[in-house]
Amino acid sequence: MKQYKNITLATARGGQGGIATVLHTLESSGFFSRWHVKHIATHQRDTSKLGLKRLFTFLFAYIQTAWTLLSSRVAVAHIHMASRGSYQRKSLLIRLLKRFRVKVVLHLHGAEFREFFENECDAQKQAHIRHTYELADKVIVLSTQWQSWVESLVNDPSKVQVIYNAVDSLQLGTERTEPGLILFLGRLGQRKGVGDLITAFAEVKKQCPNARLALGGDGDMATFKAQVAELGLEQDVSFLGWISGEQKLDYLARADIYCLPSYNEGFPMGVLEAMSAQKVVVASNAGGIPDALQHQHSGLMCPAGDVKALAQLLINAIGDRGLNARLAANAKQRFEDNFSKQAVIPQLDALYRELHDEH
Repeated sequence: MKQYKNITLATARGGQGGIATVLHTLESSGFFSRWHVKHIATHQRDTSKLGLKRLFTFLFAYIQTAWTLLSSRVAVAHIHMASRGSYQRKSLLIRLLKRFRVKVVLHLHGAEFREFFENECDAQKQAHIRHTYELADKVIVLSTQWQSWVESLVNDPSKVQVIYNAVDSLQLGTERTEPGLILFLGRLGQRKGVGDLITAFAEVKKQCPNARLALGGDGDMATFKAQVAELGLEQDVSFLGWISGEQKLDYLARADIYCLPSYNEGFPMGVLEAMSAQKVVVASNAGGIPDALQHQHSGLMCPAGDVKALAQLLINAIGDRGLNARLAANAKQRFEDNFSKQAVIPQLDALYRELHDEH
């Protein structure tokens, strides 16, 4: 008799962004090998105008999935999904999988999915999305805020479960910390609050002469470089481009503060990495960020778009070194207790065991 295997349908593991980081964590923790998981890449980055690479990647993924279903006994399919194009691709795959009576885990990552559902979809498309969620046997969300919203879409709210993202535990120490160095990592755009951060930084610089801002990520660099020039901050703001690997670890080791003033989020991996690196996190209270941070205990939060409050929090975290040290230490402990692989992976193991037992 053929042995059960499981499949994961998600972006390519070598890609950028949070889902690729999640996949790396699952592989490095032994989860994929323990559960005999085959990863099928449904998407990869494509900068061409026609998007042919994305199209062919998905078509090949669909064929691979169909062949795997025909040639193996698949128990669980784990679908990592964002919004828009990601939803379109994954909704087709979910319907294929259910024809073969596979247990489907829909893992929602998209920070903009609610906006996509409410503002970009007509009634027919919203009904299609609701039906897609109904087809899933389990829906994983990244925060309690997302849990409440997704439960409103389905007939059986008990299928919706919060499982936080996990990242590697970093042991970078604090010896290399450069007081006043503020680090941002992510796509440079208004959704991430980059313009607000630059404006706030201009105020921070007036009270903290040693402050510097490092922006790591791709996106709309031209717009933000123009903003920096207009504010006369060229000597104090660095545009790093997309950084990863040792370069990212180097900046995390040197950073005094990690800042993410987003307008919406799922559950940002960068915040977890900064907590793991024992850094002070200053962020907005958007999306799943309040699930990660406890204001004034393991981080500092303000409402998205409140530039004045953001500037004051950054000034406090730079100027009050006792506060800085306390927040950083508490962030590290909160990470280990709630968001490390040791804390999160057992929850996924339990979910897979449950679905295998039902198969």
